Amino acid sequence: MRTEVHSCTQGLCNHIRKAKEILNELEGLLGDVTSAIQTTDGKLLAFSGLDFDVELIEQATYNNDLEEKDALYHSQSPDVNTTKKKKSADVTHLAMVMAFIYSMVKQDYLMQEKIVSALDLKMSLEELESYCQMWSLRPFINDEIVHGAWEHIH
Repeated sequence: MRTEVHSCTQGLCNHIRKAKEILNELEGLLGDVTSAIQTTDGKLLAFSGLDFDVELIEQATYNNDLEEKDALYHSQSPDVNTTKKKKSADVTHLAMVMAFIYSMVKQDYLMQEKIVSALDLKMSLEELESYCQMWSLRPFINDEIVHGAWEHIH
């Protein structure tokens, strides 16, 4: 029994290591995207290190709505500047989606890391069930944002 528990714990630790590698890769990609947009557009805030909360999401939605209304208003006379603004807004939106995905994955990773580090043989059944439920619920993952991101890929 003890060797089975040890084997499972090792498997979970390997999972956490791989998740950390993926998280680091996502962070690097996000940094690259942020730098590229800042270089070409100069409007995007640096995303790395930010915690995305409701206020930031609401502000981003408000800003995107304003840009869309502005583009719609100017759509009667399409010109290069309008097209450029629309493309800029689209790229900025995609970068923000990427940042939200990164934030969700990071929070999920941190939760899983805490769960794995707390596991031991002296743990009560209730604690273990609670951890299992948290792991399976993935409370930090917003399915709407994930599905929206997949739509951009397809």
